[in-house]
Amino acid sequence: MKRISLVFTAFALVAAICLTQGAVAADKMTLNKVTDGVYMMENSRGSSNSTFVVTDDGVLVFDFDIRTADQVLAAIRKITNKKVRYLVSSHSAGDHATGAWHFREDKPVYIASRPQSRDLNMQEAQEFEERKESRAAYKGKDLIKPDIAFDDGMTLYFGGLTFHIKHEGQGHSTGDTTIYIPQKRVFLAGDLLDTEIHPGQGSSSNTYYSVIDGWMRLLDNIMARDLPVDTYVPGHGPVHVGRGVADLKEQKGYFIAIRDEVSKRIQEGKSLAQIRKELKKLPGVYAKYKRGSRLRNFINRTYYQLQGKRW
Repeated sequence: MKRISLVFTAFALVAAICLTQGAVAADKMTLNKVTDGVYMMENSRGSSNSTFVVTDDGVLVFDFDIRTADQVLAAIRKITNKKVRYLVSSHSAGDHATGAWHFREDKPVYIASRPQSRDLNMQEAQEFEERKESRAAYKGKDLIKPDIAFDDGMTLYFGGLTFHIKHEGQGHSTGDTTIYIPQKRVFLAGDLLDTEIHPGQGSSSNTYYSVIDGWMRLLDNIMARDLPVDTYVPGHGPVHVGRGVADLKEQKGYFIAIRDEVSKRIQEGKSLAQIRKELKKLPGVYAKYKRGSRLRNFINRTYYQLQGKRW
C-alpha cells in the first residue's frame, strides 16, 4: 500500500507541475490604446494580436484567435456597451481567423478576402474540426465562416469612420488583408508587419505559404501610397504608437538582412545545414528580436527561394 501511495503522490505532483506550467504558458492579451477609440490587444508570448475600433454605432474587430478572443470581448465590454458589428480577419491562419464564435451573441458581419473565405471553407475548416478533438480551446465551439468575401478591396463607412479594407495579395499568407482608417491615421497591417519579433511563416492548415519577395513587394506597395499614417499596427509584437512608416521599413530590412547573409554563404559554397549552424542571429537591430526559433524557418525559406530565383 505504501508503494502505491508513493506512486499516486508522484503522479499528483507531476499533474500539479503540468497544470502550473500550463497556466504560465497560457496566452494573456494586454490592452494598448493606439489612439482615441482604437485599441490593440497584444499577445503575451508573441502570438497573434487583435485590434478593435469603437465607433458611434458599434465596434469593429480585426483578427480573432479562438484561444484569446474571449479576452478581447471582455476588454470591449469594459470599454463600451456598444455591440460588435463587424469582424475582419487579416488572413485565414487559425491564430487570426478562428475566434468569431466568441462574438456570436452580437451577431456581427464577418468580412474577409476571397482567398480567406476559400481557405476557411476548405482546409482550415477541416483543421478546426480536428482540433476540436484534442484542444480544449476548440472544444464545443464552431468555426464561423465569413458573411462577405471581397476581391481586391472594399470600403466600409461605419460609425462616422471610413475603413478601407484591402486584399494586398500574397506575401505572408495566401491573401493578406489590411485596413486603413484615415480619420484615425492608423493602418492595421496584420502579419505583413511583426515588431521586435522574428516573423512567422504564413500557414493554412499546416501548409506554409510565405513568399518572401512577394511580402517585400506588398510592403513596398503600401509605402508607395504615402498615406498619412501615424501608427502601423502589427499582427505580432508590440505596437509602436507614432513611429509611422519606419516600422514597415524595418520589416522590409529584416528580409534584406536574411537575403544578404544567406546569399553570401551560398556564394561561399555552404550548404543549408552549414548556413543554419552559422547564422544564429541577424546583424543590427534584428539581433535583439525575440522568438529566435523562427529565424531558422526563414533561413530555410530564403535559401530555397533564392535557389528558385523567387527574389
